[in-house]
Amino acid sequence: MPENINFMKDRIAVISGASSGIGRSVACRLAEQGVRLVLNARTEEKLIEAAQETRNIAGANNIRTVCGDISEEQVTVLCIDECYKAWQKKPDIFIANAGRGLPGTVVTSNPDEWDDLIDINIKGLMYQMRNIARTMMEAANGHDFVQNPMDIVVIGSTIGRNVSPFNSVYGATKFAAHGLTEALRRPLGPLGIRVTLIAPGLVGTTFQRSAGYSASWFEEYSKEVGPILKPDDIARVISFLLSLPGNINLDNISIRPTRQAYP
Repeated sequence: MPENINFMKDRIAVISGASSGIGRSVACRLAEQGVRLVLNARTEEKLIEAAQETRNIAGANNIRTVCGDISEEQVTVLCIDECYKAWQKKPDIFIANAGRGLPGTVVTSNPDEWDDLIDINIKGLMYQMRNIARTMMEAANGHDFVQNPMDIVVIGSTIGRNVSPFNSVYGATKFAAHGLTEALRRPLGPLGIRVTLIAPGLVGTTFQRSAGYSASWFEEYSKEVGPILKPDDIARVISFLLSLPGNINLDNISIRPTRQAYP
């Protein structure tokens, strides 16, 4: 195979949770590589800002948005449909990034927030997986997956692999996300569709503040294990794995700050 093939050429990506943090950084990285993007988030103002940033990189014709709560199945359907409406082609990259956190354990966390946590982190992820998997499976027949890769990337967490004594309810939703990702890989891999789990450790984003984590705890822990990761650190890894030939699948990637030994 020629080494100068551009495996990002003419690709289309949907990114959920694209208005901030990892999702926004991934959007900027992919925009730099010429990928056409449909960005999703549920906060319209932030989504507009992210869209403008990526349009400044990739041009107005290469960016579309779908504002809506990804825990509702129809929102994923609208994102996929928007790709076809804009460019007469279905997406071959899907970044399932949307999610929320919740401090505390089963005993100490706020049960009034459990439904929303589960709706976004588990049910919403299942809706994303279900609809993009069906879309890609339809396209897989006769598809040259080596030169034209298809990718589903799920953002998990290191505490989806290591039980956190302080953050276990959120961690349990990420354990579920990890299991769902592996389950999705079983039928899709043989069809030439790559499924990748990204499990970041401590990343400095607005995630912690919006979820209600203690600012002083986060600051102290960041000093203890830092320098901590930036969203673009994760985006760089995702950009790399997407740019590989379609017969290479980096299926499970854990990314930690070097000094973060646990979780």
